[in-house]
Amino acid sequence: MRILLVEDEEFNLIVLEEMVKIFYHDAEIATATNGEIAHTILQKETFDIILSDVNMPVLDGYGLVKIIKENLKLQTPVVAVTAFAVQGDKEKLLLAGFDDYVSKPIDMSELEKVLSKYLVG
Repeated sequence: MRILLVEDEEFNLIVLEEMVKIFYHDAEIATATNGEIAHTILQKETFDIILSDVNMPVLDGYGLVKIIKENLKLQTPVVAVTAFAVQGDKEKLLLAGFDDYVSKPIDMSELEKVLSKYLVG
């Protein structure tokens, strides 16, 4: 199982990676610190799921999900990991192309529920 984590804040990236490892300890995890780096990785590698921050420099999560779905034509589930998770934002994220979202601060049970929806194992 391969998982791509896209997050510009190093601390948040480390925490997210450790949280994912609790549920999927044998997963191969790749990381990117912005959408542009993630795009470069996705041109060469495939993943079972992508967890992406929304608010990032260079290329944000909205731009990345558009590239993933429209340009690269990938069917890979893309989950937004965002502090912007009030009611109206959920619809905006889903309309933008995200398959799901996890709000920050990340709740372990919420993360597990979303991951288990898309991953086997």
